[in-house]
Amino acid sequence: MSDLVYVSERKIYGRLGIRPPYSQQGVQGTLKVPPLLDLSGSRSWDGGSDPLAPHKLVEKAKRRIERDFSPVAFTDFNLRANQWIHFDLDMAHLAVHEDSGRPPEDVALFIGSVSSGTAGQQRDMGVLLCGSVQHLRTRAIPAGRMGSDTTWLHDLILKIERREEEGVNVIPEFLSEIMPTDRSEHRIEETAHGVFGWADRQYPPIVRGRHRGHAIVLMDIDNTRWVNRLLVASPLYVEAVPHRVNSSRRRFGMPRRRRDVTG
Repeated sequence: MSDLVYVSERKIYGRLGIRPPYSQQGVQGTLKVPPLLDLSGSRSWDGGSDPLAPHKLVEKAKRRIERDFSPVAFTDFNLRANQWIHFDLDMAHLAVHEDSGRPPEDVALFIGSVSSGTAGQQRDMGVLLCGSVQHLRTRAIPAGRMGSDTTWLHDLILKIERREEEGVNVIPEFLSEIMPTDRSEHRIEETAHGVFGWADRQYPPIVRGRHRGHAIVLMDIDNTRWVNRLLVASPLYVEAVPHRVNSSRRRFGMPRRRRDVTG
């Protein structure tokens, strides 16, 4: 069985209309994730219930998404805000706090990369999944400040979480409708690229593990003024899965193709 790293019950309940296969207790408490991070907050399931219940809930969510929402691969082009995607790639996950704030970390980030030539990508592609640490199911590296001049993105991530808690589950086409800002589109994209670039340098591919799941698109930044394409999304759940050696299937759902190697 794959290990659940992150699960947002708010999305499952609000977007998919699914109820858990066990009674919701709404217990306030502390979820210990030693030794790297201590997550405090509200748990939506009873700690004494069937330990497989979260996995069963996620499996039910997967079936509902595939049946009703036709998710596309995260490598598809021209992705729209509020669109369902599925992903499967090597990622690192970490926890950060607002630039001028102090611990504890409150935002969870997952970062990964896709090389040019993979799944039709004409240039390198970055993936930045972002949500609340309250949905983490395992330990994460506390990485400190999110980075200079990133307050807008930090607040946007938590605002989306609050909206879902209040039953507002639609991401508008323009994120400024959620977080009003005097920033230009270029500055907003620059913030996302800055956060991804910092995390990408700190946690290179060699330290990443294979992760998969479903997410909701926030931004697909794919224009010529940026060297790399960058997908920013809000995850429903993230699973960590073992690498399969000599697998005949490509990780992106594409048939295996030979690639030229250049020196």
